[in-house]
Amino acid sequence: MSGSTPYIQVLDIEQTLTELNEMVSRLRQERDDLEIALTTAVEHGDAIEEQLETANRQLQNEVRERRTIEKQLRDLVATITQKSRDLEVVLQTITEHADQIDLHWLQRYIESETSARQDPLTGLANRRMLDEAMEREWSRARRQGQPLAMLMCDVDHFKPYNDRYGHQAGDECLCRLAELFQGMLHREGDLVARYGGEEFVVLLPNTDETGALRVAQGIQDALRNLDLGHEDTPLGRLTLSIGLAALVPDHDDRSTLLAEVDRRLYLAKQQGRDRIVHAADNNKIREDLNDSGSRADQGNPTRP
Repeated sequence: MSGSTPYIQVLDIEQTLTELNEMVSRLRQERDDLEIALTTAVEHGDAIEEQLETANRQLQNEVRERRTIEKQLRDLVATITQKSRDLEVVLQTITEHADQIDLHWLQRYIESETSARQDPLTGLANRRMLDEAMEREWSRARRQGQPLAMLMCDVDHFKPYNDRYGHQAGDECLCRLAELFQGMLHREGDLVARYGGEEFVVLLPNTDETGALRVAQGIQDALRNLDLGHEDTPLGRLTLSIGLAALVPDHDDRSTLLAEVDRRLYLAKQQGRDRIVHAADNNKIREDLNDSGSRADQGNPTRP
């Protein structure tokens, strides 16, 4: 036993030395790793510092943007709150004065719609209102199988009238004629419109050519009795040329009626003015209004 003790001690020493050598090797490896890490940190320290600074700046910018957005949101909430209070006041005002406000806006709407459909000089219907009435009456006449008549009236020698008497006198003349036309129409649905310049159109629902001729002759007679002077005409007074047509619509093209009265008005102008052209087949012409005998020979047509 005593002989084996030194041997065991030697083995312990060798084991200890082996462990110490392994520890030294491990420590050397750790030292080498630390030296490498330190070298890398030293070599890339500036880049790392720059990255940190960039990240810090981005964070500061995000903080500022967040604060700005929070302030904008607070301002928006304050604005919405104020608008809400204002709307409550407006709503309360509207509720308390609803009747007066409704009447006010209704009146404004009616005035707007009226002015959009009236000729500003004469107060007659304008072309927009004429188109609307023409569409309505054409459809009704076609549906009910009734005649629809139209007159197109043009003031003879109106440019010389303006040249001699002035444009203000010309406007006054057109207003006098507008009153004359309105005075000749008594049925609901009859419409007179200023078609443009010195032209007027009369729309006569449920009226045949005989009835329309009576209206046209009444207009001519009333203008003769009005005796508006016009020295640059053969008769020395203002006269009208009138194209007249009537039909029972059987198609959708309502422009045919307007085209026919326009054609007949042209014939009246071409054949001497101060007359009515109404018959499509032989282009009958009404004789001079001074020739009362000829008018009597034509009979006394009546409207249906």
